[in-house]
Amino acid sequence: MSQHPPATEEEWMTHVLNIHGTPFEHLCEHHLRQSSDWTFRSSRYPVEFPPSYTPQVSQTKNSELDLWGICRSSGLTIELLVECKKNNPEYTDWVFFPARHPTLPSLRTLGYRSSQEVGGHWAPYRETVYLVTSLDIAITDDGRETKGNYQAKWEQSQKNGKQLPKDFTKTSNTAITEAAYQIALATQALLHQERRNQALLAAGKVHPMPPYRHVFLPLIVTTANLWICQFPAEKVDNITGEIPLSEVHYQTHSYLFFTYALPPILQFHPGDDRFEYRSDAKWEELARFSILVVQSTAFPELLTHLTRMTKDDNGSLVLPTLS
Repeated sequence: MSQHPPATEEEWMTHVLNIHGTPFEHLCEHHLRQSSDWTFRSSRYPVEFPPSYTPQVSQTKNSELDLWGICRSSGLTIELLVECKKNNPEYTDWVFFPARHPTLPSLRTLGYRSSQEVGGHWAPYRETVYLVTSLDIAITDDGRETKGNYQAKWEQSQKNGKQLPKDFTKTSNTAITEAAYQIALATQALLHQERRNQALLAAGKVHPMPPYRHVFLPLIVTTANLWICQFPAEKVDNITGEIPLSEVHYQTHSYLFFTYALPPILQFHPGDDRFEYRSDAKWEELARFSILVVQSTAFPELLTHLTRMTKDDNGSLVLPTLS
């Protein structure tokens, strides 16, 4: 929706707030509250990780979770953790690259089981569970923010006889990495908080074992256009490191999974033995963090679809086709 240029001090203030993204956060909250499938839990919720009461207090980071919703369906309790990211006005497109070593998206979960170690009562445990999805959801592991409308701007410069600015082809990944870090920190914080709460309930030997699995689903909703950039690596020039323009294929997406390289400080929880032997597969599991990224116009429909997530007999999570 285009708007006329600001003409008063109040309109300029509104313009600045629009750029900052506060109205966009309110819109996303409106969609979450209006969805009959979700219970709105909180907004601007304060989080920290690692917890400040642990030996890692010097590395504790504080943040806020933009939106928090919850849904119970088919033996699952889905905790939807949302980071709202209005795109930088200079960078209208987020271009992602297919994962070079694609695996199924993985989600952090809490399961519950009887434990003889606690007198035959139940106890919560953390587990990374893979999400079986249809082929219509791309899995990526890298992304850049670009400015868009390059051809139109170039043609206009040729028509006006003016040179393009020096930063015309500059890209960024600041918004993507900041959003990924924020939502990863919030997810680990709330996963730990819920595990601690459930462990205390179990220790009381009064509350029954929860009959569901807790699934923590991190999501970034953005106004940026989402693209996938594909090209054959063998076509990249060995000397220049560049791919021929004709060898690249682009496709727009309404949503995709971004595999974030999780910083080591966010990989471990209090009580984890950081010095024990772990297999290569286990280290990969710790280091990779799957985030669902959705273009804002598709957010309301996606909210409904995410409630259809189920658990199969093999313990995996299943998300049906989104289209």
